Amino acid sequence: MAARRQTRERLVHAAADQFWAVGYETATLAAIATSAGVPPGNVFYHFPTKADLARAVTALFVAEAAGTLAEIDRRGGDPARRIAAFFDLIADTVASRVARGCPIARATRDFPADAETGGPAQVFRIMIAWLAARLAEAGRADAEAAARAALARWQGAIVLAAGLGDAAILAAEIAALRAEFGGPAAAPAVITSI
Repeated sequence: MAARRQTRERLVHAAADQFWAVGYETATLAAIATSAGVPPGNVFYHFPTKADLARAVTALFVAEAAGTLAEIDRRGGDPARRIAAFFDLIADTVASRVARGCPIARATRDFPADAETGGPAQVFRIMIAWLAARLAEAGRADAEAAARAALARWQGAIVLAAGLGDAAILAAEIAALRAEFGGPAAAPAVITSI
């Protein structure tokens, strides 16, 4: 049972990486199996279709985002400190976002529609809701609109920085967001990635 679960997890992580690197349509189940270090037939055992694998990757993204934000809250501190921790976390992803774009944005564009789970865009909804709640705690009357604007700025900066191959663009935007919404840098970032 544990070995099956580990194989399934390796496949999901390998699929997430392949979908991010080459896109959902281009990624092959054989490449995912190779990356996971399992025989190709094991993919079909765990995921009868590529869409099933995309749903599992979506669930992984949702769980990681929710877990990371919960960990920031668990560490505590005033809202500004928790917001700064969020921006510290996304600052840690600058290099990978410049190199490959945002895996959540790519999945939102590439994955088959999935009304049942809300698809990968659910990660953005979770992030917006979390940031809006922290901003409301900090006294912002426009918390939800400000949270949406912050994520839009972050995502736009990812596109621009990746397109121009310039990490400074993304780093500067994250620093501006941190200064505007969360104040100075917080404690070291949380473990998982968004």
